[in-house]
Amino acid sequence: MKQNIFKFHFNKTNKRFLFCVSERNHFAYKMISKWPNWDNRIIYIYGPKDCGKTLLSEIWSKKSNAINVNNNFLEKLDSNQNIKRMEKEENWLIENIDKIIKEGFEEKILNFINIISQKKGFLLITSRKIPKELFCSLKDLLSRLNASLVIEVKEPNEDLIQKIILKHLELRQIQISKKNLSYLLARMERTYSSAINLTKIIDEESLESHSNISIEFLKKILKKN
Repeated sequence: MKQNIFKFHFNKTNKRFLFCVSERNHFAYKMISKWPNWDNRIIYIYGPKDCGKTLLSEIWSKKSNAINVNNNFLEKLDSNQNIKRMEKEENWLIENIDKIIKEGFEEKILNFINIISQKKGFLLITSRKIPKELFCSLKDLLSRLNASLVIEVKEPNEDLIQKIILKHLELRQIQISKKNLSYLLARMERTYSSAINLTKIIDEESLESHSNISIEFLKKILKKN
């Protein structure tokens, strides 16, 4: 019997088409899409690993020409070069602020936010943790972060997991039947990381063994994940 095969075509050069939208992340995606019409100049998006925060950051950075505020930038915050950039540039991005704070940049981040808050620009912050769960001892910094618009990207439901798997398999030019996809969804861990990791393993194993995506093939894949 001929199996029904999912076939989708995505624009692989546009980050928007790589982001799978569902009720679990719709508000975050909506806010990124509506920029610069933000009511709050600081947006704080948090969620689990591989939930799409990096893709959202890339989409917004491209739209806004945002400057990435990383460890190197913060170490040299008081340099003439960075002071001039803060005077000139308007839009900024701090990714994984939970990690940066752990590395001892609390005061630098607070100083940076205080400086750019005097201008008309915007700041996007991403994290795995909500502000109140950050390992931060500076009350002023926590107050600043709590005053931002805080948006959660929730753990995926089955609909979003399916979208992620199909999109990542399509990017690898791999087809999967509805029956086999249902088998996979019923037995896998329901997390973003698991969905992405499974598609990578399927890609590697199918290339190495020249195997079709069968139930037996998926059983082996699930044992490895």
